[in-house]
Amino acid sequence: MKIKTVIKKLITICLITIICVCGYRIYNTLNEYQKSDSLYSDLRKQKEANLSKNNTDSNTENSSTVNTIDLSSVSKDFVCWINIENTNIDYPVVQGNDNSYYLHRDIYGNYLYAGTVFLDYRDDYNNSKNLIIYGHNMKNTTMFSQLEKFKQESFFKSNPTITLTDKNGEKNYEVFAVLLVKKDYAYTIPNFNNDDEYNKFLNKIVDDSIFSTQNKPTSSDRILTLSTCSYEFDDARTVVFCKEK
Repeated sequence: MKIKTVIKKLITICLITIICVCGYRIYNTLNEYQKSDSLYSDLRKQKEANLSKNNTDSNTENSSTVNTIDLSSVSKDFVCWINIENTNIDYPVVQGNDNSYYLHRDIYGNYLYAGTVFLDYRDDYNNSKNLIIYGHNMKNTTMFSQLEKFKQESFFKSNPTITLTDKNGEKNYEVFAVLLVKKDYAYTIPNFNNDDEYNKFLNKIVDDSIFSTQNKPTSSDRILTLSTCSYEFDDARTVVFCKEK
């Protein structure tokens, strides 16, 4: 009887321990989600306050306006702001000295599990042929999670506009391909030696796309590549390719 009692007590202790550990993990995850939501809500308010309408033409009849965003006072690594129509993707984009720093850091450099959306460190934002931007696929559908929408043919074909806004104005893009690939697939190439090399890259992307497209870019176009983790298989990546309008 004593042995059975001891076993029951050990089982009870183990169960309580498991419940406590699981409870802590759930609490910690929810706390991280809340922390991230609060941070990005605040940054969006700063973005709206920063968003300016500047007249680009002094002639009143022909005047136009340019949206600009400059959060370099918030972070020296700020590059632009990304927004994708019909998704919740509405985030600042930074660029570090490598592709690891912002994986789990916020725009201020503090620990944040969700990290910050970031541009590949090898890219020249104003000149590279292929701007590559990374973001986590969070379980609460934040960060780059809603890139998954592009794997739905109806959403892909509706072609929502992807906008990058910086201190000089806006760059608008339209999607031309979406891939589900392993992380070692050669899509993270920022620059090319010549037009022939670039065209081969573009042809492979189009050929491997989940859906066919009518707006394939040419060697004179710049593209935007959006990458996030996916869960269909080990080391899977959902990658959305966009052509500058």
